[in-house]
Amino acid sequence: MRTWVSRRHHIEGPGVALALAWSLLAGTGCDGDDTKPPDDSPSLPTHTRVDNAALDVLPGVYPNALDVSGTGNLEVAVLGAEGLDVSDLEPAEATLWDAKEESKVQALGAATVRDVDGDGRLDAVLTFSVPALKKAGVLTPETHRVVFRGKTRSGAELSAQDAVHDVQHVVVRLPAPTGPHAVGTLEYAWTDTSREESLTPEPGDWRELKVRLWYPAVARPQAQPAPYFLQPLEGELFATLGGLPPQVLGFVLANAVRGSSLPEGSERFPVLLLSHGYGSASALSSRVAEDLASHGYVVAAISHTRSSSPLVFPDGRVVGDVVEISPADPALNRRVQDLWTGDARFVLDQLVRLDEGDAQGRFTGRLDLSRVGMFGHSFGGSTAGEACRTDARVGAGLNLDGTFFGDLEGEVRVPFLVMNSEEAAADPSRARFFEHLRATGYDVSLQGAGHFSFTDLGLFLPLLRHYLPNTKAEAYQLGTLDGARASSLTNAYVLAFFDKHLRGRSAPLLDGPSAQNPEVELVVHAP
Repeated sequence: MRTWVSRRHHIEGPGVALALAWSLLAGTGCDGDDTKPPDDSPSLPTHTRVDNAALDVLPGVYPNALDVSGTGNLEVAVLGAEGLDVSDLEPAEATLWDAKEESKVQALGAATVRDVDGDGRLDAVLTFSVPALKKAGVLTPETHRVVFRGKTRSGAELSAQDAVHDVQHVVVRLPAPTGPHAVGTLEYAWTDTSREESLTPEPGDWRELKVRLWYPAVARPQAQPAPYFLQPLEGELFATLGGLPPQVLGFVLANAVRGSSLPEGSERFPVLLLSHGYGSASALSSRVAEDLASHGYVVAAISHTRSSSPLVFPDGRVVGDVVEISPADPALNRRVQDLWTGDARFVLDQLVRLDEGDAQGRFTGRLDLSRVGMFGHSFGGSTAGEACRTDARVGAGLNLDGTFFGDLEGEVRVPFLVMNSEEAAADPSRARFFEHLRATGYDVSLQGAGHFSFTDLGLFLPLLRHYLPNTKAEAYQLGTLDGARASSLTNAYVLAFFDKHLRGRSAPLLDGPSAQNPEVELVVHAP
């Protein structure tokens, strides 16, 4: 029998994540009726334009900061790719649009083709008038991205987009990863034809997921990093549901380059599954994912469809419905927990297939599936616990401030670390988890941390205050611990844990209290 439950924008209960972007960004908390979504919640699109090319605004420059009050011309490059000969581009058909795709400006002309991103392919470079772009409203002080549309001489239509912002606008740059590797990123959409989708009433639809990978890569200094949300519309919907201008997260700048090659050689890299908080987004864990990849891990972040923030699939479909769970319905919570655990198992199966034969050859023979771990934030952290309990392939797990919703009487027999906010003391599920842990356990508490201190959100406060000057960290469940410090501590303990238990490396950070980290209380549970 199919398990279908009503769909709505949802908030998790005490001790669990704020579920959807609207509540996260509005800072409504997670108790009582005031957390229910407003009746006038914005409607979501059902479909969006699909890009078939890549754009590089201000080639050779990053970030793409431009004085929109100035004069002169703006260069953009349409990047050559397999199957796309940019020499066939028709300059007279090249236009640049605003993010809403309501206004456009035609290109002045084309410059000499050249390789702007260092991938060995020629790229078409076009020029646009800055005053004309400003007059048309394509460039404004709040512009965060532009859309390119064009045609080839053979009649093929092209669509691409890239970030650009006014030089005076506040931006947030994720700290540079600390490891020896550059970082690549890309995403897949996979369908599990062995599981019928249980979160919709329609028969015959299968469980489909999006999975984003961060991985060790060859440095490409000429290539600009990918956007924080690989599908920028997802970030705009995330912000819009939070009652903020849609462009907010377009001003968050990451480090990973889309589609980069892995380092040369035959080294296999350990794999870490990552699961977001309920109703949240994988992108909010970008900093820890980038840092782990720079230290030689392949991080596979699962977007749990219909229990995440809105997703855009490769065919342009927008999936934004979220199933409501509640502390008052433990049976439903457990069913959704089992669904997420099944998602993790399926993604691991797909990674096995990717290692056996990646169509692009990028990951073939490069994934060390004898060393697999899983971590997650909030409900995703609970999922990591269930994956460790039910899938023997997962050799270590980590929960970032999540209430456990799985089988609390079941035993977990692999090393496990739990990181706690100050509010975690009221959550009895963590003590029960450690009671049934039959391997080394680590109970790590961060003084002053809030529930979202373990995500990138604390880094965004300068940007949020640009739009809401009276924003307080506590209103976003960020506690009193500085956001950059909380992020740094999270990265350090996550890396130390997986290095020790997947790679067998020394990790003094996990041996006991650290004088360098006075905010951290560590309790080690012997098996």
